[in-house]
Amino acid sequence: MGRKSIAQKIIDSLEEDEENDIRWVICYDFRLGTPLRRFYRNRDEIMRRLGGLMVQYSVFFGPQRASMALTELARRYGAHVSRFRVDLSELDYV
Repeated sequence: MGRKSIAQKIIDSLEEDEENDIRWVICYDFRLGTPLRRFYRNRDEIMRRLGGLMVQYSVFFGPQRASMALTELARRYGAHVSRFRVDLSELDYV
């Protein structure tokens, strides 16, 4: 059996989502150079397993568990991370 990826280790350490109407926007910035390719492979694995989507190059929108995993991953690779909570139950759709 092979070694677990960083993404899988992070996912395994998280608790299940409790709030279905809550989504998160995650913005990250690598100020000291560019991240390794492994960051992007792990980011894609997190999104494939937990959902969410990239809104822009470094802006993620998705469920709580995926956002927590992505926040942890980006910090491990040296990024500055900001998280914003979006409560979908409070939105008015026009």
